[in-house]
Amino acid sequence: MTLRLAKRDRGIALIIVMIMVAALAVIVTGFAYSMRVETKLARNTRFNPEMDWLGRSGVELARFLLSKRARGEEQMDALHQKWAGGPGRIGMDALAELEPWEELPMTNVKLGNGTFSIKITDMERKLNINSAPEPLLRYILEMHGGVDATDLDVYIDSLRDWMDPDDNPGLNGAESDVYLSESPPYYSKNGPLDHITELKLIQGFRDEPSLYSVFAKHFTAISGGLINVNTASPQVLELLPGMDPEIVREIVMYRAGLDGAIGTSDDMPYRNPNQISEPLRPLGMDGSSIQQFLATESATFEVEVTAKIGPQQRKYISLLRRVSPQDIRILYFHSQ
Repeated sequence: MTLRLAKRDRGIALIIVMIMVAALAVIVTGFAYSMRVETKLARNTRFNPEMDWLGRSGVELARFLLSKRARGEEQMDALHQKWAGGPGRIGMDALAELEPWEELPMTNVKLGNGTFSIKITDMERKLNINSAPEPLLRYILEMHGGVDATDLDVYIDSLRDWMDPDDNPGLNGAESDVYLSESPPYYSKNGPLDHITELKLIQGFRDEPSLYSVFAKHFTAISGGLINVNTASPQVLELLPGMDPEIVREIVMYRAGLDGAIGTSDDMPYRNPNQISEPLRPLGMDGSSIQQFLATESATFEVEVTAKIGPQQRKYISLLRRVSPQDIRILYFHSQ
């Protein structure tokens, strides 16, 4: 009898020891994981100021490049230029010796313990939702958005009500009293759109995902108002009255030069909007119907900075406004 009790006691003791070992293993594993997390957080915290300075340095490089233009291109922005990632020179000028600023890298720029790369995109390659004339919006809604002519006033009035400063709805529009009945409720903006995604809140646009997609791809809320014919995509140009794929192809192929590729040294960018009549003459057109919407210079630029320190990476977005070559303002700067 005594023997059996001893064996049972030893078995219970063994089980208790195994439980304690397992518990200690869990505690040690958790502690090790916690230490790794804490170490990573500490490392990230140490890198945060350095990352931010890399991001800001990228924006300053973009500001500097946007303040410089090649000789003879003072009133023109195009995709062959340095800021857009092109070669920077066209025609015979491409053979001339480069200026120091033209040789500055835009990718993998070494600074301190890390590197940064920048990508600059002008906003004038898109239409501006805040300043687009009403007849143009009606044309795009009907011809490219598939909106029935009888419903156009719902979209136009609702967009106008969202942007105007009062609370008086248009005949077919909507103000806060309509949006406060939504779940969740919200107020009408009563001001210009800050971002094209605001269309998702506006009566009409919010209920038509395919229509919203057209505007999200080809419109912006911040730009100079006119479309830069040198940087606009064929899809944006096709939205303009009287344009079709054949006409737009002629406009784009002319600016692309002999090789047919945009952003190369044989580009032939337009020096002024009237020049689009040259490729259209063989089609019996002069392009006068769309010249009112066009420009050859950009003023608003989005800068995307990718900062890296070791395996760590962070992206920063900034919006710049070029008032003059000596006055390039930062409208916002934030990390993603």
